[in-house]
Amino acid sequence: MDRGLPGDRVEARVSHVRRRWADARLERVEPLCPDRVPPRCSHVHVCGGCRFQDLALEAQVRLKERHVRETLERIGGLENPQVRPIVAAPDAWRYRNKMEFSFAPDSDGSPQLGLHVRGAFDRVFELEDCLIASELTVEVVRLTQRFARAHRWPAYHPRRHEGIARFLVVRHLPLTDQCAVHLVAASDQLDGLDAWAREVAATSPAIQGVSLLINRARANVAIGEEERLLQGRATVVERLLGLEFEAGAASFLQTNSRAAEGLYQGAIAAAAATPDDVVLDLYCGTGTLTLLFARVAGEAIGVESVEPAVIAARANAVRNRVTNARFEAGESRAVLRQWARGERAGAPRPSIVVVDPPRAGLHPRVVARIAELTPRRVIYVSCNPATLARDLKDFAALGFALDHVTPFDLFPHTPHIECVARLERTASV
Repeated sequence: MDRGLPGDRVEARVSHVRRRWADARLERVEPLCPDRVPPRCSHVHVCGGCRFQDLALEAQVRLKERHVRETLERIGGLENPQVRPIVAAPDAWRYRNKMEFSFAPDSDGSPQLGLHVRGAFDRVFELEDCLIASELTVEVVRLTQRFARAHRWPAYHPRRHEGIARFLVVRHLPLTDQCAVHLVAASDQLDGLDAWAREVAATSPAIQGVSLLINRARANVAIGEEERLLQGRATVVERLLGLEFEAGAASFLQTNSRAAEGLYQGAIAAAAATPDDVVLDLYCGTGTLTLLFARVAGEAIGVESVEPAVIAARANAVRNRVTNARFEAGESRAVLRQWARGERAGAPRPSIVVVDPPRAGLHPRVVARIAELTPRRVIYVSCNPATLARDLKDFAALGFALDHVTPFDLFPHTPHIECVARLERTASV
């Protein structure tokens, strides 16, 4: 239930009843939670982002660690799972290296730029500040708000599919202080577009590039089918654990750089790879973990379904002079099947398999194919404890037992949790 904290007494109206749980809408709260604190953000009551902001940070991490444990027990059927102490984020505020802001018309048709009203995909509130974004990010938003109003940019309406200006995406990487700004629009028919780009680029030396992403589709996503560079260059570079990773408009990087270093160190430590090991990294993205594992293993192979990400991963290997890593383009389930049937060359014999899937977790056939490879260890990096727990049950049925799970709080003031789980092969099934 949204807006209630542990220990509060609430009155709520049930809105949806599921098979095993229900949604409820808060109607009244008696704030008895001993860990309640005054929220710092002026938007906390309207924004859909930092929902735990009025819960003390120490209580947030305790709650997340308990949630991981209870989820493993309830969904995974694990008795007394070994859940190690949660690793807190190094920064509680100004930690996000990428933010997406939405345009929407207000009642008189003037453009608004900000974040979505909680629970509403078609309503936006005008942003004054965002305490998890960098100060430079907020400065770019305020500049764009002023410019869009002055030039009467027609804001895109997500329900009626009218208007042009859709999103503003700012990626400000803290470890290199490099920033890229992307305006997502339905067309380039925005008054003063080039002047806006020049003003943005002049805001700070950290801004490496400004681009326009054209998105004519109805889907309300901050991506573009084509990119037009307006100022500077199209990519920025982040440095993680001594390696450099180039990111373009569509590239995935963990959105908390400093905490991501801890997450990756946790995965590497859990794997305990040696130069005798071959590491297979499924869902490898732009090769972050693959290249980090290549430093400690004999060989690392990354598999990724998004072709541009594979191209970026190979470029990152060249940039970092990593010669013992290679990348395969394809969906993990299909690549594993093709290797198993001899339909694709270069099938590895991995001793360690690393998986970092999206929130939906692993398809059961992927789990089965991994088991067929008989690695001695599986490292599961998860952004969803529920699907992690489900997949651990599938692995257990195929002879892989959970050794331990370490939760990581990459996103303070939100309910999101990352985990690193280590599984050991115990038997052949």
